[in-house]
Amino acid sequence: MNKINVPEQIDFRKKEYSFRDDMRVNGWMLVALVISVAGEMCSDQVKAWVAPGRALLAIAPFPALLMWARDLTRWVRGMDELHRRITLAAIVFAVSATLFVTTLWALLAQTGIWPHFFSNYFNPKSVWLNLALMTTFYFHG
Repeated sequence: MNKINVPEQIDFRKKEYSFRDDMRVNGWMLVALVISVAGEMCSDQVKAWVAPGRALLAIAPFPALLMWARDLTRWVRGMDELHRRITLAAIVFAVSATLFVTTLWALLAQTGIWPHFFSNYFNPKSVWLNLALMTTFYFHG
């Protein structure tokens, strides 16, 4: 008999946390995060690359994000009805809140209302920042 997945398996604040299960679910998100951060840290060197190389680095996190969505979907399907409903509500909240915050952030930066300090160091279009926001909102939800 297969064991039922529960949200506490990937919540590092709980005693039921399992690093193995967390990486089974969120390993591809970690790969996308590393690719995104590496691309932003090396942005000055990347600007000297030819256009196909820059395009490849820009889209590199997205196949990993698709693999993460596949693994997350499989994990949620392995839950009972109550946990599935609660987890899906938390995921919808996290995605909606992240979309709202990044859209608002970009609009405020575009109009000049947002302080330039944040615009220089945190790009609302960056994949790693969106993943960090989504993770934060997921745990809040």
